[in-house]
Order: sequence, then C-alpha cells, then structure tokens
Amino acid sequence: MQLPDRPVTTPCGHNFCLKCFQKWIGQGKRTCAKCRSTVPPKMASQPRINSTLVSVIRMAKLSKPNAAAGPLKVFHFIHNQDRPDKAFTTEGAQKAGKANAASGKIFVTVPPDHFGPITAENDPDRNQGVLVGECWEDRLECRQWGAHLPHVAGIAGQSNYGAQSVALSGGYEDDEDHGEWFLYTGSGGRDLSGNKRTNKEQSSLEA
Repeated sequence: MQLPDRPVTTPCGHNFCLKCFQKWIGQGKRTCAKCRSTVPPKMASQPRINSTLVSVIRMAKLSKPNAAAGPLKVFHFIHNQDRPDKAFTTEGAQKAGKANAASGKIFVTVPPDHFGPITAENDPDRNQGVLVGECWEDRLECRQWGAHLPHVAGIAGQSNYGAQSVALSGGYEDDEDHGEWFLYTGSGGRDLSGNKRTNKEQSSLEA
C-alpha cells in the first residue's frame, strides 16, 4: 500500500511494483491482480517500467512536507499538448540555441527500446507512422517523430541489446553521407560542450 517501486502498468491501467508483478506472474497467473484482466504474454515475460510514473513518484517524494527544509519548492511541468510544435529554449536555460533547447510537441511515441517499423498506432496525429524516406531538419525533430530519441548522441541503444537508430554526428572528418546510406566512423572522441580543454580530436575509428 505504499508508493510502488519501479512501477509496472498493466494494459487495464493498474500499477504494481516490478518485484510484486514478477512474483505474481511467477506463480503462473496471467491476469491483473486487481481486476483479473488478461495480461499479454509479451508483458508477462518482459515487463516494462513506466518511466512517467517513476518521475511522478520521485516528485511526490521530494514534495513531502519537511519543517526543517523550509518552504516547499514548486515544480512546473510542460504537458505535451502545451508544448510548441518546434523545439524551444526554456526561460531557465543559461544559453540560447539548440544545445539547450527542449524538443517540441512529441507527435510519435515509441518506447526507448523499440525496434522495427514505426506503425500508425504510434502516430495518433497523422495515423500513418514513420515512412521510409521522411526527412527532418535536425535531431530534435527526429525525436519528435520517434525516429531517433537522443538529441545529442549519435547512437541510440545499448551494447548488449542493439542499436535502434544511428544519426551522423557531423563532427568526424571521415563520416560519409550519401543520402540513402552513410558511413559512421566516430567513436567517443568528441565533446560537444565547446570546452577547448576537453574538445579533442577523434580518438578512435569504427565503421
């Protein structure tokens, strides 16, 4: 009856701690523990943590009254429907420009570990998904349309799981862009902060 730890949300909308959910499934049960709705086999075998709920729980814990801590800090969130269509820079950003910009409204929503085509079900705005050959102005727009989630990193993915998407860094002299295909050569040598002390040349070459 406490705030869930690493919450998992079932399709019927109920939330459980990851360990509690795994224990329930481990007993051979394939239904929601609250409403007995069926739990899909994929979710039963690979439960996904609800990152949005994790953020809400974290903020709830931080906002608990504490007499010794003084006045409570107020946190403001910009809901997706209130975001502008294009990337924007918040008032609290120390510098202007794309380096400190936040992505605009998210039009296509995909999980961070998504592989394969992005279908219409992820695209409630246009209801067509991401089509082969679509172009965007920059990485922030790629993030808005679910094609490449990191707005700085060139590779989205994990070494033991695979890469969901790759984007040219624009900073390696050996990169080749041929339109329909490109050669990505950079690996861990660039520091995009602009700091002269750390902004070194390319340290390694991987194709």
